[in-house]
Amino acid sequence: MQIAICDEDSEESKVLGEYLKQYFSQKSISFEIMTFIKSTDLMYEIEDGKSFDIIFIENLPHNPDGINIAKKLRNSRYSGQIIFSAQTNEYAVEGYEVNACGYIIKPLSMSKLGKAMDRATDGLSDNVYCIRHRGDITALPLNDILYIESCNTKCIVHGINGRKYTVYNQLRKIAEELHDSRFLRCHQSYIVNMNHIIKADKCFEMISGEKVLIRQRNLKEIRNVYIEYIDDKR
Repeated sequence: MQIAICDEDSEESKVLGEYLKQYFSQKSISFEIMTFIKSTDLMYEIEDGKSFDIIFIENLPHNPDGINIAKKLRNSRYSGQIIFSAQTNEYAVEGYEVNACGYIIKPLSMSKLGKAMDRATDGLSDNVYCIRHRGDITALPLNDILYIESCNTKCIVHGINGRKYTVYNQLRKIAEELHDSRFLRCHQSYIVNMNHIIKADKCFEMISGEKVLIRQRNLKEIRNVYIEYIDDKR
């Protein structure tokens, strides 16, 4: 799970980070945290294609900058969860107007954070694929999956960020687990996320420049499935 913390107080960010580590450790969920002192750096990161599941934003007293950051995120079509932290509840109403799932009054505590995180992660499993490895669980957002490749006794999940995840399961069973219209079994060895295809010819060309094979005996049928999917989205 990808987490962003936007707080000009680096010590507060460290405290929040430690509480998040405790929370995810109890849930056995793998996570990554990026911290930002300036909101502009957070926005640049998102504009460059970085995806966050949850963003924590600091609200300062008598300063609506945190709310403004959240509005910019929503205007840029960020659909993830937003949680505010603040000294007072001065902007709590405005916080919910940007569909924030939590407004934590400082000082931070594990109890306060846990309640907000439970709301933030409620139902998230419907939009992620959980990859289990050595007792850890990586909750990978479905749209962060580029394609999945069968490789002998395992499968490799290719992420849009270039990362690869190993899954010891059959491709057929993974397709059943995903059970989502954006994923197409286009070849004996491949499942492709149709949201990330930029060209369909004798193979699918992905936004990464990689090419995914199409079963040639069903080439026309498979390409038509992709075309219908894109037409429906439009």
